[in-house]
Amino acid sequence: MSTVLQSAAELMRVCTAKVFHDEELRSLVDQFIEYKQTEGGVFGKFASLHCSMFGGDDQLSAAAAAAVELMILSLDIYDDLQDQDNELVPWSAVPPSLALNAAIGLQALSVDILMELSIATNRKMAAVNALNKGILGAVNGQHADLLNDAMTEDECLAMIENKSGALVAAACLVGTALVTDDYHEIIRSYGKAIGVSAQINNDVEGVQRWSTRNDLIARKQTLPIQFVLEQQTEEAAVIRSYYDGNITRDELLINKSSIMDYIQGCGCIEYALIIGRLKQYEAMNAIAELPVSDEWREQLRTFL
Repeated sequence: MSTVLQSAAELMRVCTAKVFHDEELRSLVDQFIEYKQTEGGVFGKFASLHCSMFGGDDQLSAAAAAAVELMILSLDIYDDLQDQDNELVPWSAVPPSLALNAAIGLQALSVDILMELSIATNRKMAAVNALNKGILGAVNGQHADLLNDAMTEDECLAMIENKSGALVAAACLVGTALVTDDYHEIIRSYGKAIGVSAQINNDVEGVQRWSTRNDLIARKQTLPIQFVLEQQTEEAAVIRSYYDGNITRDELLINKSSIMDYIQGCGCIEYALIIGRLKQYEAMNAIAELPVSDEWREQLRTFL
């Protein structure tokens, strides 16, 4: 863990001790935060990198990272409570009402960290605005995800951009907004593209992962699955029948071996990866427009 992310982790611990007065609640949120840190803190890295890139000091960068990581954690908890498909996370091991209450507190704390900074009010408000824009985008994307209606390619990409794209863009912009109002459109552009590309890669894994949380079994509408559902083959017909509710999960799994082979060979994975790669090119082109040194650009490209 980098020095800035270590400082962000310490700031989160200090802040939870300050604002969560109930010992059990404080223990719960600390447990959730500790678990989240095992995932690498990529959103916090986006925030701290952009803050540093435009001249923010380590303390400001750590605050940006902490605020963004708490926002993402709260949204992860909301998402898992809604989907009820992830038993491995600690918030699934407590009553949903307690997990929801903790998530509300964590979301509020993400804003509080920014508002307590000793910098100009307009800079704090700009960062909070970027944070909230990310949440609003994610809510719109999550609504489409929860409806789980059949989608076209464009509708599926719009859902991903509203959800994952908006959150990566928000993480980048929170760090930026603490320092400057410049270059926000460029940063928003590549942030969204990076987020979409990363989610498509996750969706490619999700359609191939049969041991746990398979997207096809969960009847998810993802880009590779959308491709499969449009094919005119016997295997695709079975999958469409499952999505339409005409056969059960157990009936689908009778054909598990042939469906796994079909997923690998029908072109859905290659198709999704190409779309993801195009989004990476889009991000690289936008990064090239950013008037920063090559060293900073290279750090940004490591997220692709």
